[in-house]
Amino acid sequence: MTPRIPARTDDRGRDYRRWRTSPTDATPRLERTASELRNVTARLERIETRLPLLENTLRAVARQAGVSIGCPCGHCERSYLLIADGMMTCPTCGYQQSI
Repeated sequence: MTPRIPARTDDRGRDYRRWRTSPTDATPRLERTASELRNVTARLERIETRLPLLENTLRAVARQAGVSIGCPCGHCERSYLLIADGMMTCPTCGYQQSI
């Protein structure tokens, strides 16, 4: 048994122009969007600049602590594995595996 399809209503009497915005109405929204894009771009550039600094610092701290930094944790994927004393350990979820 096929489902019953409702009959189409007459759309000719509707005025769709009242839902459309004119170009002058869209200008403040476009300016706001452009401003938000500039802010996000600036934040991204700052983060990209700081990321190598943090990575270098983390490598130095790990080296001084006698720990190596491994690959991302395959269980939680929220942290890199730390390798020390023949064990790989995730500092976030606690997963451990011997090497």
